Amino acid sequence: MKKKRVMSVLVASVITVSMLFTGCASSKGDSSDVIYIGTSFPMSGSVAADGNLIVDAIQLAVDQVNAEGGISGKMVELVKEDDEATPTSASAIANKFVENKDILGVVTSYNSSCCLAQVPIYEEAGLTAISPVATSPALTGISDYFYRTAPSDAYVGKVGADLCQKLGWKSVALLYENDDYGMGISKEFEAQASTIGIDIATTQTFVYGETVDFGTILTTVKDSGADGMFVCGLVTETGLLCEQKASYGCENIPVAGANGLYSPAIFEYGDAVDGIYVIGEFSAEDSSEVVQKFVQDYKAKYEEEPGNWAALAYDATMVLLESMKNIDGELTREAINKEVSQISYEGVAGTYKFENGDSSKEEYYFINNGGKFELVE
Repeated sequence: MKKKRVMSVLVASVITVSMLFTGCASSKGDSSDVIYIGTSFPMSGSVAADGNLIVDAIQLAVDQVNAEGGISGKMVELVKEDDEATPTSASAIANKFVENKDILGVVTSYNSSCCLAQVPIYEEAGLTAISPVATSPALTGISDYFYRTAPSDAYVGKVGADLCQKLGWKSVALLYENDDYGMGISKEFEAQASTIGIDIATTQTFVYGETVDFGTILTTVKDSGADGMFVCGLVTETGLLCEQKASYGCENIPVAGANGLYSPAIFEYGDAVDGIYVIGEFSAEDSSEVVQKFVQDYKAKYEEEPGNWAALAYDATMVLLESMKNIDGELTREAINKEVSQISYEGVAGTYKFENGDSSKEEYYFINNGGKFELVE
C-alpha cells in the first residue's frame, strides 16, 4: 500500500468521525441530506494493509454511486473506524454506530472474533451489518441483521484439502492460527482430508499477532515427511514462516493456504513466498464485463490491481447500496434490512442471494508467480 494514501485514509477517517459525532454539519449538508454508512476494519497494526485496501474498495463503491446521483438524491458518506483487529475495540465501535441514528448500515469486519463481538449489538438495534471477510462458521445464521459476501470456513477448509489433492500431496502438515479463523478452516480441512485419503502428517498451531519464530514448527514439519504445508492463517505469520523455511530444511516443501493469504500484502515477502498456492473467490482474469470494469476502475483510482478482499468488500457495499435504492419510501434501518435479506445481486465475486446470512461462492486456485497471482487450472 502506498504510505501517502494510507495516511490520507486515516486523516479522512478522523475528519468524518469528528463531523458526525460532534454534530458539525457535513460538507454535503446536514444529516437529512446524507446517508451514512459505518465501516469497522483494522486500519493500523499487523493487518492494516488488508484493512485499508478493504476500505478503499468500499470507498470506490460509494464514489461510483454518488457519481450517479446517490440514493434518492442523497449522497453517501462513510464513517470509518479502526477496530485494531480486537473484539474490544470492535464492540465499542458497534455501540457508537448503533447509538447514532444517522448510520443506516455497516460494512464490517476483518476478523471473525470482531464480528462475533459486534453482531449482537447490531441485532438489538436492528442495524444491518455485512462482512466481506469474516468467515467463522459460527456466524452462519447468527442474526437476521448479519450477512457476508465471504464464504464460511466450513467451505474453505474443504476446498483447501481438495487443492492439496489436486497438487498431488499425499501427506500434509496442517498449520493453523489458534483462533476462530484458523480452527474453523483446519477442522473442515481435516474432515475432507480424511474423506479423500490425505494423511495429516502433523498438526501445528501458532498465535496470530504473536508468533514470530517458526523454528520448532518447521523442524517438526521437516521430520514429519509431509509433501506440503497447508496454512490456515493470515499474511504476516505465513510470510515469516516462508522466510524461515530454508533455515530448518523445509526449502523444498511447498506451501498452500486459505483465502486469508489471497492478498497483495503477501508480495511484501518477496522470493520467500514465490510459488505459494492460495484459495480465492475473485479472479481479475475473469473476462466478464462487470469484473473487468471493476478492475479498471480500481486500478485507475488506486494504481494497483484489486485482490480478493477488495472485490468482496466492493460487493458487500454495493449489496447495501442497491438495497437502499430498491426502497420506495423512507430509508429506515428496518426497511434496508428487509431489502438486503431478499436481494439477488450480481457482483464482481459472484451472485448474492442470502440464506442464513451466507451466499454460495465459487472458489479459485492461484499460485504466486513472481509477485502476481495466476490461476491454477
